[in-house]
Amino acid sequence: MARTCWLALVTFLATNAAPALSSAASEDMEFTFLLPAGSKECFFQTIDKDNKLEFEYRVIGQSNLDVSFTMISPSGHREFEDRRKSHAIHTLESTVQGDYQLCFDNSFSKIKEKMLFFTLLISSLNNTTEETDLAADIATNDTFEFKLQDFKARLDKLHQQIQRGRVIQLMLRTFDTRDQHLQDNNLWRVSFWSCVSMVLVLVVAVSQVRILESLFPES
Repeated sequence: MARTCWLALVTFLATNAAPALSSAASEDMEFTFLLPAGSKECFFQTIDKDNKLEFEYRVIGQSNLDVSFTMISPSGHREFEDRRKSHAIHTLESTVQGDYQLCFDNSFSKIKEKMLFFTLLISSLNNTTEETDLAADIATNDTFEFKLQDFKARLDKLHQQIQRGRVIQLMLRTFDTRDQHLQDNNLWRVSFWSCVSMVLVLVVAVSQVRILESLFPES
């Protein structure tokens, strides 16, 4: 009997939980882009109703670089608005159906371009209801030996660890992108000043030769 209930549980999770997780994961968004000086870039993401939204952005590069950020809901309401920040984290507990607008503004800077990284994580609030329905379906058998609460606690712990690991991977990727950007800037500076130094050496050498030739005129 217990084996039959276990097979029923596995079948239910395979047919219902897996598609739900895959559809939720497909809505997540992560992006790295270059925001030119004096410009504004907006991104749009379609989100279902009654979802939890977690958003984080970071300016990659020097610590004094910042941008302005605005998140606008489908109804036109400004959910979040930041003025000249280099890093911020926002959480929206309940969303509405429609396209959310994410805008980054660098119009106040006329010289410096900004490298930005942002991630958008969306999780469904209906998971609790689905788990409750599943518990009600399975708990009808009093002789069921498997402890559903322990199984649910293990799943929740595993989900939290996966989410934590994903966030850590995203942050490491952000640091790699920042380091690459700094290396590119340093390479350009080294190349530029090397060329300048070479030109100066050639100018000094030619000048010295001319001076020596002027000191010993041909007879």
